[in-house]
Amino acid sequence: MATITSQIKEAAPRNSELLAILSETDHAPPALEHQKHYISDLNNELSTAQKRIAALDKQRVKEFKEHKKYRDSVMKRFLYRVGGKTDRFEARAEKEEQEYFAVLQEERQAKEQEENLKSLRSKALEAQSDLEADVGRHAEAQQQLDSLYDSIFQGPTPSFPDEDCSERNAEDALQAYHNSRVAMETELQVVHLLTEAKGRLFSALNYIEDALGHSRMDMFGGGTFTDMMERNCLDNAEVQIRQMFSLVRQAQRMSPKVQDLPDVNIPHGNLMSDVFFDNIFTDMAFHEKIKDSRVRLYRSRDVLLDQFAQAQARYNQVEQETNVYAAALRTAREDLQRARERIFQRIANSSENAQVTSTDGGGNTDDPPPY
Repeated sequence: MATITSQIKEAAPRNSELLAILSETDHAPPALEHQKHYISDLNNELSTAQKRIAALDKQRVKEFKEHKKYRDSVMKRFLYRVGGKTDRFEARAEKEEQEYFAVLQEERQAKEQEENLKSLRSKALEAQSDLEADVGRHAEAQQQLDSLYDSIFQGPTPSFPDEDCSERNAEDALQAYHNSRVAMETELQVVHLLTEAKGRLFSALNYIEDALGHSRMDMFGGGTFTDMMERNCLDNAEVQIRQMFSLVRQAQRMSPKVQDLPDVNIPHGNLMSDVFFDNIFTDMAFHEKIKDSRVRLYRSRDVLLDQFAQAQARYNQVEQETNVYAAALRTAREDLQRARERIFQRIANSSENAQVTSTDGGGNTDDPPPY
């Protein structure tokens, strides 16, 4: 029995070291599981975006052929003119041009969304790599700790029910901590996604304000260049809004408590009204459409900020709960260690008493006293 006592003393520093590693990396297994689900969602969304880009690319090629046919066809223009149908030719040419540029714009927005998803996935993969390293450390420390205990507690320990009870408590505390940690990681990811969505929203608002500035100039004779700047700002605002809604949808997949945002429609110009029929009245009407989009975007901003505040509150609450469970887990493990130390001490005392009894002429036994 004295040998077991010496084993306890020798194992104590290593035991403390391994417990410290476990405490430091307990978050890693549930966090890694959550991260893998998140990356899987990103991969699915990226695959959908890439399929959409491929379809738009085919459509763009088709629309360009139609647009080029009317743009460069001198014979078609001549035949329409001879037949007195010049207006029909111009209308058809405008239609083909608008359809081509509409597809071109949609493809550009889809590619920007693809790049955004790739960026999110890249960051997620980096985080996964760090978590995998922590999981490896956690598994190795747990294995070494189990080996350390197995080297001391050979086989079942029915003579030590207090140790078995403490061990069950530690296992229950670990499961409760893992469950709470998964919930915390989920809410933390929601907060990150909504933070990204807020950035896209405020960027879109800036573009809308710039578009309104160009629109005011256009009403007072800004010209074609002002029209181009106005449309460019609106296109950029639409890209940011699409990304905002995409980020919110990702957050909703993480947590059903995240609500939908109000729709936001960005107005688009018309070639005929901008060039051939451009006047103060059409400019004023388009200006009002932009202002209406700004109102809708502010409504989305209010809802998004509210959703972000709620997500932050949920994260703070579950973080506090996780800290409580982490403390309970540390306590349970400490209790288990103390229970084992008490067993070791009892065994050591039993061995010493047995030696004293043997010296006094009494019987000799290697069995620990029953408890």
